[in-house]
Amino acid sequence: MRLIAALMNKNGPLSAFRVLQIRLLAKFLELCGKTDTGRTAIVWLRRHEYLNRLLTFLVGYRRTFPTFEQAATYAKHFQFVGHQHPDNIAHHSAAAERIKESDYPVLFHLSAVASNLRNVFDLGGSVGNLFYALASELRFPQDMVWTVYDLPLMRSEGEKLSAVRHEHRLRFTDSFSAASGCDFFITSGSLHYFEQPLAEILASLPMLPGRVLINRTPCASEAGAADEDLITIQDNHSYFVPSIIHSRKKLIGSLANLGYRLRSSWPVHERSLWVPLYPDRSFPCYWGFYFVREREDALPIARRLLDVASCAITAWLVPEFASLASQYLACA
Repeated sequence: MRLIAALMNKNGPLSAFRVLQIRLLAKFLELCGKTDTGRTAIVWLRRHEYLNRLLTFLVGYRRTFPTFEQAATYAKHFQFVGHQHPDNIAHHSAAAERIKESDYPVLFHLSAVASNLRNVFDLGGSVGNLFYALASELRFPQDMVWTVYDLPLMRSEGEKLSAVRHEHRLRFTDSFSAASGCDFFITSGSLHYFEQPLAEILASLPMLPGRVLINRTPCASEAGAADEDLITIQDNHSYFVPSIIHSRKKLIGSLANLGYRLRSSWPVHERSLWVPLYPDRSFPCYWGFYFVREREDALPIARRLLDVASCAITAWLVPEFASLASQYLACA
């Protein structure tokens, strides 16, 4: 019994062989799925109950799951599950101040408002990597606060790093509430690790952020007919992480319902998250999006012109209203 238990242990030879089998098959299906013929064949196999069951077993943790909890429960039989793995922490600590190719869209959009920023919220910002990378290129105000939300171990490492670097603008939190009314809400390389939809997180805040920037997140191919998100396991070799592939249409629509307008989007070719049995929903790159919230008091042009004219007439007839009128005209 001990021999069997040792063989079946996640660090045992049978488990290692099973992981190797899953990785090889997943890679084969990925290569096939990137061709028209292969994609059609995999979708056909997936639609047949018994063949789908067999393929689902063979791809193991690279299948899809209903929830993050179920994905993590299944994957932990094969490998460490979670971001608080020493390899992940070491990687992010070493990457501080290094600008990736995919960071340049963030740099571009932040550069226009950098000097006026007072409050930035960085969802899943690790040890503050993005802040350090951008601070070397942009002149952030000294009174600006850059708040990072992440896991406890990441926060602890981030606080140590900021103390060593004497960086007072960087803060760490375990609460979404710190994002309320912030100038810029950023989630770079982290949104797909949160099961709760971004729109729900934002809607729970007392005040919505003015701008939202999403970078380096996987989205389902627009060729896919379904609008549902896909939950799967991201294989990082030494550790696994439950991840969600967002429906692009659903993501943009949910933010539009909160009053956000999509200003730009861009592909990120550094990474991809391919689901072997869903080549019709997978995309060979990640994506980035930049949203700006339309003013809640925005009015149709005709209505605003009428209000401006009314203020001007009132200020002329009643001098006491001149100050208030001038303030409104400035905002208009």
